[in-house]
Amino acid sequence: DGIVHTLTDVRHVVGLKKNLISFKVFDRKGYKFVTHNYQIKVFRGSLCVMKALTTPDTDDLYFLQGSLLTGSVAAVASSSQVDDDTMTTLWHMRLGHMSERGMAELSRRGLLGSRKTGSLQFCEHCVFGKQTYLRFSRSVHMTRAVFDYVHTDLWGDAPVTSIGGGKYLLTFVDDFSRKVWVYILKFKDETFAHFRQWKATVETQIERKVKYLRSDNGTEFRSGEFEKYCRDAGIIRHYTTVGTPQQNGVAERMNRTLLERTHCMLSHAGLPQSLWAEAVTTTCYLVN
Repeated sequence: DGIVHTLTDVRHVVGLKKNLISFKVFDRKGYKFVTHNYQIKVFRGSLCVMKALTTPDTDDLYFLQGSLLTGSVAAVASSSQVDDDTMTTLWHMRLGHMSERGMAELSRRGLLGSRKTGSLQFCEHCVFGKQTYLRFSRSVHMTRAVFDYVHTDLWGDAPVTSIGGGKYLLTFVDDFSRKVWVYILKFKDETFAHFRQWKATVETQIERKVKYLRSDNGTEFRSGEFEKYCRDAGIIRHYTTVGTPQQNGVAERMNRTLLERTHCMLSHAGLPQSLWAEAVTTTCYLVN
């Protein structure tokens, strides 16, 4: 997959025509092996770091699927540090370009395998995808349970229409758990219908009622049918001051997180911007 792995404690044998890798050394360093159908995979925790193939007539040798780096390219100062940094970079990409602090927290909980995360190397895709304005001071909501307070926001219209025809991103963020739900909309006036759908789904699944709903003053949130529905359901509405989206900071920050990682993943994978809706859905899953 393009990741460089450095072997240590190696021996140079004059005249040897093939480079041999010792299973015993891998085993001593905590790696695991899985063999099946003439293929062997080497794992560090849950991460496959090496694959090799064999055939019935190759004298029990497995041939590594990869290329050898020689000369100054292969020179390293510390193999353990390289391994940690390489693993950190790989998890950074797999988790949608998550921050170094976020990965350190996942590593502390033991969710990234047995190896600790190292230093995150410079990532040009993060620079490209995470530019932002300075934020307002932080506000705190003293919620005690899920759906006591819900933040929502509509982002769009997108500069590029998604493959499915979507141009808007509607998000709902629970203040207590910070769980996020996303919906891809073709038109702004679909907001109310998706809110009713979301409310019916979460209240049925979790058996708790939405109490407060915070949004901006967009017409999609201030329509007569939207406000009447909330009054009938006993939902108290909180609106931001006109022209001040920072007052809806939780939803705005979640939108930023989703879109930043979406830009990073599309940039890194070299995929077209028309796949932003699929990437946002993947990012939402990763965040949750």
